[in-house]
Amino acid sequence: MLPVNPFDRRARRDPYPIYLYMRTVEPVYRSPLGFWILTRYADCRSVLEDPRWSHDADNLLEPNRKPTEPVDPLVRLIRASIAFSDPPDHARHRRPLETAVRSASRGMAGQADKVASSLMDLLHEKGMTADIVQAYAAPLALYVMADLLGLPAEERGQLHRWGREIAAGLDPAVQSGGVLRAGAAAMAIVEYMQGRIDAARDGKDFKGVLGRLAGATPRLSTWELIADLTTMLVTGVEATCAFIGNAVLALIANPDQMALLRRQPELLNTSIEELIRFDGPIHLTARVAAEDVPVGKSTVPKGEQVIVLLGAANRDPARFVDPDRLDLARADNPHLGFGAGAHSCFAAAFARSLTRSAIATLLGRVSNLELDGTPEWNDTVTLRGLSRLPVKFTA
Repeated sequence: MLPVNPFDRRARRDPYPIYLYMRTVEPVYRSPLGFWILTRYADCRSVLEDPRWSHDADNLLEPNRKPTEPVDPLVRLIRASIAFSDPPDHARHRRPLETAVRSASRGMAGQADKVASSLMDLLHEKGMTADIVQAYAAPLALYVMADLLGLPAEERGQLHRWGREIAAGLDPAVQSGGVLRAGAAAMAIVEYMQGRIDAARDGKDFKGVLGRLAGATPRLSTWELIADLTTMLVTGVEATCAFIGNAVLALIANPDQMALLRRQPELLNTSIEELIRFDGPIHLTARVAAEDVPVGKSTVPKGEQVIVLLGAANRDPARFVDPDRLDLARADNPHLGFGAGAHSCFAAAFARSLTRSAIATLLGRVSNLELDGTPEWNDTVTLRGLSRLPVKFTA
């Protein structure tokens, strides 16, 4: 048994030494709890792209539930979504979602820039110190994602609370209290989304992704639509907020790279890719073997679960030169920050665009960006992000 645990809360601040140890000592590791953990880039990418690996929610989220036991409310919702669908059903979800996101995004040209600029105005008015997560990353992600979905501005606060509770409830480190809160949030958001869909259909208000999907020829049931919208809201807001916070911290910790980006703003696109490789927000995903599948020198039996450590794969020296160095000019960068294969993020282009706006606006409006205290990390392992990032700056 390995003497390290990648899920130990003491590793939240910096899990990468543990990932390095596991990748070096036992890259295909079978936990005493019965699941496998993969840390090499090649193995992780192979699992993500191989159709012999299932993303079925019942096997992943409630593998030990007996048929006579009730289904957790959150699991019942999420298992109907694109996130836990296998081909060919996955394509039935993905096609209308991609179309709706592309269409809604075209009507939002410049919206992220405007929101980011307004938030920076507020930061300057309040002084030259701020918690960049709570005052910038979180509201930016929430406002723009709510606009993309077509959800009213006055309801964003409640949606954010539900989203955070649902995200925490899906984490392997969740405790019983978190499970209960997530279940309650899932039931509340189902009722809310049903109301918004009904309103869109009754009023023919086809604004945003929700309106476009609600008014389209139904490839998805209403229940599946609610599940997909919930998944988009939760992952879109929480992951984007986490990514912006992680990216800002990485730039502060590497002032030479921040200075390089200021001098050469044309590096912004490659910078976003490198920042998500270096310390992206989604650190793991899971699959279940639909048949016996070889991985490295081992064979994962049918029905057993593997944890794909994306954060470890993105620091694998077998794939990336000098992987622990932030290099904003890195050209060869096929990271797994947005996944790979059928389940790669269908809204990746939108996420990239939003993050580019966040970083470009921040660096364009402040100078001498530095830490003004100790960063604090969320107590989750799937989503690696900061709960607090105190900074100081000059205009």
